[in-house]
Amino acid sequence: MKKLVFRSTDEFSEFFKGKSPELTNAIVHSIREAFMFHKKTANLFEITFDESDSVFEISLSHKEWIIALENCLSHYEEWEMGDDAIDTFLLIKEIKTW
Repeated sequence: MKKLVFRSTDEFSEFFKGKSPELTNAIVHSIREAFMFHKKTANLFEITFDESDSVFEISLSHKEWIIALENCLSHYEEWEMGDDAIDTFLLIKEIKTW
């Protein structure tokens, strides 16, 4: 699970609005880890805001993993990140047979 601290809701929105290798890598890593440990939920992010004691968690049910990974795969292909694309493709194959 990737821990993120934001200074404002605008910063939060900006981070999740676009696509970035950092965001994509975190999603793939969290799903891979959940799959390896046979969990039904992948805990993706723990989010906090400066000057707040609240903590928010974003997670994905195993039923949503394939769709998320396919999106990540298309990002990797767009960015020409071949090794990450192959690893993600193989992870999708493994999850489909699970």
